[in-house]
Amino acid sequence: MATNISGSVSLTYGNHNHSESFTATATALSHTNPRRNYVAGGGRATATGAALEAGDVSTLHEGLLLIKNTNTTGHLLIALDGDNNYDIKIPAATANLISVGDQGLVFIKTAASNLTTHGVASVTSAGVITFDSNVTTAGTYIMMASANPDEDDGASGTSYIMKTTSDAATTGTVFELDGTTKKDLTSSYGSSTQVTLNAIVDYRYTLTEA
Repeated sequence: MATNISGSVSLTYGNHNHSESFTATATALSHTNPRRNYVAGGGRATATGAALEAGDVSTLHEGLLLIKNTNTTGHLLIALDGDNNYDIKIPAATANLISVGDQGLVFIKTAASNLTTHGVASVTSAGVITFDSNVTTAGTYIMMASANPDEDDGASGTSYIMKTTSDAATTGTVFELDGTTKKDLTSSYGSSTQVTLNAIVDYRYTLTEA
């Protein structure tokens, strides 16, 4: 028996509205095409390209991919021909429906790159952090002190979320790992502190078999 597929996509851009719906039927199952699987879930992309978890979906027959970037800042990049040519960019809080085709595994990564030994100029009790130099690409980062923190627990590797909202910014906001509770680092970070910034993008998705 064939598998029915249906969906709808709507876009509002200022005063312009565009809505489309579609229905289709996947190829009927046979001895040579014995299954029709899908996988749904979520994950976290990093600056290193990695294959999207396909579960039991045949990597040679990936069909439709519905994916949302659930970050509040930072782009998610998609490649449809392996770990090459990241031609699709999904902004924060935006979703995309993609017909994958038969090029192989879908790969994902962040638009932002990681930064090491990035110097801190100052922090405030409201969670604002100012760096000595630009954070090249706006995004969401896991931040860990790599030099000269004075943290209450004596650990230099405590992780926080740090977000910037524009490219080449020198100022960002630090949060607890929940990404919403602002972090006061005035008692632990100073002008001699250096940090490592590892870019992340959280996402959720459904991937079907063609």
